Amino acid sequence: MRNAEGDQAMTREPAKGRANLSKAILKTLLYADIFDYPLTADEICRYLPELEVQREEVSAVLEEGLFADGLVHRHNGFFALRGRTHLAGVRERRSAIAQKKWQRARRFVRIIAHLPFVRMVAVTGALAVDNVEAQDDIDLLVVTAPGRLWLCRALVILVVYAARLFGERICPNYFLTDRALVLDDCNLFTARELAQMVPLYGSEIYYRMRALNAWTRNYLPQADGPPSEDGLRELGRTGRAIQGVLERMLSGRIGAALEAWEMRRKVARLTRQASAPLDPLVFSPDCCKGHFDGHGRIILDRFERRVREYGL
Repeated sequence: MRNAEGDQAMTREPAKGRANLSKAILKTLLYADIFDYPLTADEICRYLPELEVQREEVSAVLEEGLFADGLVHRHNGFFALRGRTHLAGVRERRSAIAQKKWQRARRFVRIIAHLPFVRMVAVTGALAVDNVEAQDDIDLLVVTAPGRLWLCRALVILVVYAARLFGERICPNYFLTDRALVLDDCNLFTARELAQMVPLYGSEIYYRMRALNAWTRNYLPQADGPPSEDGLRELGRTGRAIQGVLERMLSGRIGAALEAWEMRRKVARLTRQASAPLDPLVFSPDCCKGHFDGHGRIILDRFERRVREYGL
């Protein structure tokens, strides 16, 4: 026969689990709220920090706990913090803008994917989650072959200039070679950026990058793989053949000289341009990370303040 202490322990354990899940759900919504972005139940489950639970458990805590306490509200299928249900309309409006932006993004990314030495192209930032205004940039992460990152970057910038003629702002703000896929910034912001990014070309590199950055599971254990594989493509036979011919033309001494010259030229210019960057700059043969505005650190600081305000 079970004793009274055993019954009490079994009662406390589920209660403790529900309390931890409630806190994790609130943290997920607090992070998204920084971007004025309400979430679906599936998205809450995917980006839940530090916990592995079933979708049904998340729904149960939302319905029976957070709703009852008035901390979370639902509108048009989106969950938001108290007083923020109007964000459902904001998300729907931005999502409509994003659909048009995705059409143009795919067109230009297809061109970039065919350039020599390109190994992966992924959409990052606001467009990756359909949370854009018309004037927002299309942020890209580009992975290149080793030894030709800066030459590849110069070719991608030509596509950026062409996109401007059509009224679209493409911002390829992160370049890596395929031997530098391990990221050093091990924090929640970087984990979210990796989990949210949408690869359009280069699935093998994408999955290798996610595997090499398995530390993201410490922050987001349920966010493996891309949020969607819709539109994930590989180069066709003709595209690979054209890319191969161009790479052979630029793989010898001429290509190496152009790479060295372009790296010296751009590193000097980018360094002058960033007189007092808020983010550490990384310019090397294997990486061009030129974020000057401290965006990641600002987001993490805001998130930590919100967490403290909620007593979490």
